[in-house]
Amino acid sequence: MLTFDCVVIGSGAAGMTAAMYLKRANINVAIIEKSAPGGKLNNIFNIENYPGFPTIEGSILSQNMYKQIIENGVTYRYGNVLEIKDLGDYKIIQTDLEKIKSKSVIIASGRVPRKLGLENEEQLIGQGVGFCALCDGSFYKDKIVAVVGGGNSAIEDAIYLSSICQKVIIIHRRDYFTAEETTQKKLKHLKNIEIKYNSTVSKLIPTNNKLSAIKVKIKKVEELIEIDGLFVNIGYIPDTNYLISLGIELDNDYIIVDEHMRTNIDKVYACGDVIKKEIYQITTAVADGTIAANSVQKDIS
Repeated sequence: MLTFDCVVIGSGAAGMTAAMYLKRANINVAIIEKSAPGGKLNNIFNIENYPGFPTIEGSILSQNMYKQIIENGVTYRYGNVLEIKDLGDYKIIQTDLEKIKSKSVIIASGRVPRKLGLENEEQLIGQGVGFCALCDGSFYKDKIVAVVGGGNSAIEDAIYLSSICQKVIIIHRRDYFTAEETTQKKLKHLKNIEIKYNSTVSKLIPTNNKLSAIKVKIKKVEELIEIDGLFVNIGYIPDTNYLISLGIELDNDYIIVDEHMRTNIDKVYACGDVIKKEIYQITTAVADGTIAANSVQKDIS
């Protein structure tokens, strides 16, 4: 069984920052990731509010972070964490591939997209329903797609898709967007974007096991819209299902930490989008990771 001083779960901005600081402090650290390095960074087309970079693609920033931790000697393990067992002086991290023993754990598993909760949604994921325009947008070149949501991510997805697709329909439940004004201004110059305010998707309609149309409820009236793809961007929920048996303190599934990123369990820490906090940004995730690493260094030395 592999043994470490600290295991970081998740390789988003928070997790990779924590791992880098720990390794530079000569702490034997591993990072576990079930997907691609970078987490939600990979879903962002352009980042324009990260200091030092007037604009940078999210995938490039995540690649830079990944390259940095690997060059620093961080052990990188692929796997889906199923459970963490607290055995006092050490923890056992059970993944779908192996068991790992560690003196401490930093949870940085982030958040996963919130789903619409409609009939057929699960079956249609990857068959017309998606959550990442940057990942899957190219499949809908010159086709008609819809984006659900009104925040930064949803509007940025719509703007990106407008450069690929014949038409983009934004469906939003309110009569205004919550995205930043600078992002909203970009919409005004795009002729192939249609906006439906005060609207919700009420039904997904498949044909031959692929999405072919949706029903949109506008107030009390339902409208049938034929589309080729639907991108859902209505927020995120914390990825904490695997922590149920650990007894970690949660608030609406977000992990509660103190100002040092310590949880209610000794030598278990959390940082980034998975914790309960006010602001969820790349900059705050990096700060959280730094603080968590510093706490580990103090507690296990």
